[in-house]
Amino acid sequence: MKTPQLKKRTYYQIILDHMLTGQTISDMQAYELYKMTSCIRRISELRAAGVPIKDKFVKGNGKRFKKYWISESDMPKAYEVKNEST
Repeated sequence: MKTPQLKKRTYYQIILDHMLTGQTISDMQAYELYKMTSCIRRISELRAAGVPIKDKFVKGNGKRFKKYWISESDMPKAYEVKNEST
């Protein structure tokens, strides 16, 4: 008997799901949480697909980097894009 295989989530899906929980993410957080080295590329892909992602520069540990998030008012549009991609 064959065991059903679970479909592996892509980094694109992981980043989108993370931000849909209302959390921010940075390049370093993506690496720490998901061992992902291509967060910025996935953010670009999400934006190209129509996900309205906000960003801002922040300082931490003596470094300047961007944090990304989806605002509460933009969540419906982000869910719409997610549903189109599945």
